[in-house]
Amino acid sequence: MSKRVALSSTDANDYQPLFEWLCRWSIICCVMMSANVFAQVVNIDASNQHTVFDLISHSESLRDANNRQLSEIQTLVGWQPRWETTPLGNDEALWIRTDVHNNLGTNQSFYLSVADSNLDTVDVYIIDELGRIVHSYLSGVSRSFQARQVDHRHFVSPFNVAPNQQVSIYIRIRDPGLLLMPISLSSAEAWISSEQNKHILFGIFVGSSMVFTLYFLVTYLLMRSPVRFWFSLACFTLMLTVLNMQGFVSHFTRITQFASLITAILMTLLMFTMARVSCSIFTKSPRLIQIISHVLPLGYIPVWGLLEPSLQAQAIVLITIACVLTQCLKAVHYRHRFSSKPSQIFILGWLCLALAAGTNLYFYASAESIDQFATLVIIFLSVLGILNLAVAIESNEKALIRVQQSQQEQRIDDLKQFYQLFRNSAEGLYTSTPAGTLVSVNPAMWQLFGYENEDDMLSSVRSTDDFYVNPSDRDVLIGELRANKVVLGREFRGLRKDGSEFWFSLSCQFHQEGDQSFLYGSVFDVTERKQSNISLEYLATHDSLTGVNNRREFERRLQLQLGGKYDTSRPMALLYMDLDQFKVVNDTCGHKAGDALLQQLARLLDEVVGKKGLLSRLGGDEFGVLMTNSSSDEAYILATKLLNAVSDFRFMWENKVFSLGLSIGLVERTDKIDSPEQMMSMADAACYIAKEQGRNQIHRYSADDVSTRRYENELNWLAYINEALDNNNFKLYYQHYQPLREMADGHRYEILVRMQTEDKGLVPPGAFLPAAERYSLGAKVDRWVIHNYFEWLSNNTEHAEILHKCNINLCGQSLADRDFKLFVLNAFEKFSVPYKKICFEITEGMAIIKLDETLEFIKTFRQLGCTFALDDFGSGFSSYGYLKRLPVQYVKIDGAFVRDLITDPIDSAMVRSINDVAKAMGMETVAEFVENAEIRVQLGKMGVDYAQGYGIAMPAPLVDFKAFNA
Repeated sequence: MSKRVALSSTDANDYQPLFEWLCRWSIICCVMMSANVFAQVVNIDASNQHTVFDLISHSESLRDANNRQLSEIQTLVGWQPRWETTPLGNDEALWIRTDVHNNLGTNQSFYLSVADSNLDTVDVYIIDELGRIVHSYLSGVSRSFQARQVDHRHFVSPFNVAPNQQVSIYIRIRDPGLLLMPISLSSAEAWISSEQNKHILFGIFVGSSMVFTLYFLVTYLLMRSPVRFWFSLACFTLMLTVLNMQGFVSHFTRITQFASLITAILMTLLMFTMARVSCSIFTKSPRLIQIISHVLPLGYIPVWGLLEPSLQAQAIVLITIACVLTQCLKAVHYRHRFSSKPSQIFILGWLCLALAAGTNLYFYASAESIDQFATLVIIFLSVLGILNLAVAIESNEKALIRVQQSQQEQRIDDLKQFYQLFRNSAEGLYTSTPAGTLVSVNPAMWQLFGYENEDDMLSSVRSTDDFYVNPSDRDVLIGELRANKVVLGREFRGLRKDGSEFWFSLSCQFHQEGDQSFLYGSVFDVTERKQSNISLEYLATHDSLTGVNNRREFERRLQLQLGGKYDTSRPMALLYMDLDQFKVVNDTCGHKAGDALLQQLARLLDEVVGKKGLLSRLGGDEFGVLMTNSSSDEAYILATKLLNAVSDFRFMWENKVFSLGLSIGLVERTDKIDSPEQMMSMADAACYIAKEQGRNQIHRYSADDVSTRRYENELNWLAYINEALDNNNFKLYYQHYQPLREMADGHRYEILVRMQTEDKGLVPPGAFLPAAERYSLGAKVDRWVIHNYFEWLSNNTEHAEILHKCNINLCGQSLADRDFKLFVLNAFEKFSVPYKKICFEITEGMAIIKLDETLEFIKTFRQLGCTFALDDFGSGFSSYGYLKRLPVQYVKIDGAFVRDLITDPIDSAMVRSINDVAKAMGMETVAEFVENAEIRVQLGKMGVDYAQGYGIAMPAPLVDFKAFNA
């Protein structure tokens, strides 16, 4: 095993006694003069011949240049007791020296052991009393393993000392790391005994580690539990890490240069596998801690590659502590409803491993050799730590088994509950084979199909085909089921045992049990709902008040007729009818009387129309007749009959008799009509002309009369409006209005709209808005105004902050359009416009016509903070009556009363009256058409709140906005 060099007293017989005496004294003198006499000598006698000496307390040290020879080192002064553990400089070497004096009467063999297997170079020189180098050993990880005198993981140097002789030991260390290497000296017998004991202890550790490794690997293969695989790998990695740090790996492989790198890799793998173990046990630990525990181990390799060797040890210790803490944090956070033992045992295991590592670190930091007892303690704590971690895994898996058992018990309870639900369900539940053989049914099922009990149904039904009036329905069902895997809510006509029919809804799916397939289905009776659906379908196409077709059905049928290519051989005509004086009945006798009138008239009109066309109620007091395969003349004849029938009709209510008239617009389809909206608009226009011409008459649409040309002119405006909507050719203007009774506290103005055209230039709203409203484009214009103004307001935040109130006009079509209301709500949210800054203006006439829709719209936006103004007040027939029903905050007095306020006492009285009534209702008033200062002053005296008109401010483009200057 080792090559020993024996030195005895007979070796000096070749020298002359005098020469020997002189040499000895010369060397002694030189040493005493140059280096001070050795302060540390290891004296070997009978009392300590089997003692292991730590040279850190029996030696002196000197740091000097790396290229110094031994002969020069021997003559240097400045030797220090012990040695400093701080790293050497680039060109430095550490010299350690001690004397060994054999006081025994026999020749003694000694082993000098440097127990740090990672030192770069270790040079040992043994010098006898005559100053001769009797032994020299040059080793270290930077040199070949075969250069070592003793085949050992550490750097071991054997030498002999003759009886009553003394030798000097010089050790030169060159390494960039901390100099924490234990150096010991012991007799050969003591060294061999110590090594044998340490090998036994390490053998116990390796054996225990392999037992854990193999046990958890085998159980992983059997149970396929990931935590067992990771713990098996962790045990094996821990064993390799300890063996590598103790030099065993280098010893067996004879590769010493990469010991530190292998340690870093093994530490990375060890901590990563332990992180996987803890994550597998403590699955509900915080995700951040899990990520940190997986990332921290990756720091070992950069520490080895980037930091100075002197800092590597500290960094590795810090990373290790951080890794252990994250493992323990997972355990602390762990909560299990059955047992908290896994976390407690897991933490105890890490505590044992930490104590083992701490004990080893203590000896390493003190550069002292680890004796057998300390080695035993470290190995015991390490094995105990691994054992505790293993027990934590087993305890956790027992807890998981208890969870599974609890879940299984819960499933059993659920099955019992399911069975109870199956038996007591109000729905009919059944199981059958794909071929249709009935397997099981619940009571609701056999009761639904009219059987006496379950056995009666199972024995009587040959196949589930018997469920259906049409047996082919089941084939369709099975085909859909195979394609989609599930069928939900399909309705079929069913057949009961007594032959009666009913409707049922069926949901079913296939279920695989082993090698057999079953069909699970649920059935419930929908006969009543099916019948009510028929009623709903009727209501969807018919007016609920009069019973005739509603507007939706009328437009659908019209769209269907216009969808085909125009054919002169298949003429089509449309009658648009509006009752005259209906509002008189409504206002005089109330809505109940109005409803009764509409019901009676609808029956009368339906009798006259018969099968000649499709009669529909288009809204309020408006009706329409769609005649297919009928010419204009035939339509005119029918219109005349309808007109005469209504003229002859008398409506009686509470001893009051009313005569009614009917204005009818007639339009025949031409090749220029291609949409329901266009034809309805033409008919509506024709009806409007009939009203203008004196009511209670028929106006046939014709391209030759003046009224038609006016209508065509409106169609031209219609084209301009559509083009402006498509090309964004509208322009926003504003007009300030002035408070008359208080100081202005922010911008107050009304938003106006202009239309930019190529041939007509900038068009005022009075030219195109009537056409837009007549042809159902008013809501689109309102959408454009709101969207563009809100967008401008969001882009001008400073303006928006100062803004007090902005008035925006709405047409009647917008108020009746549900989609428009949703559009406005979305616009407020999209552009973050405060509701309180917007006031919507509605005209008095339109508010009265569409009162219900107006009230609903006002209610929605008042709750959000918007305000409302009633525009053109005073121009209607019954203004004051409707003012009580409209929850507005502002009343805008019609400009017709304001313009001549100074000169016309009637206008003055009207303005004063309107203002007084509005104040009594808690409303504020705005006077329009204020054209000079005299009118403004007079309005202020009357108590009117605001004034608007050319005398206050002229309309101007919004993009050039300027603050109001009174």
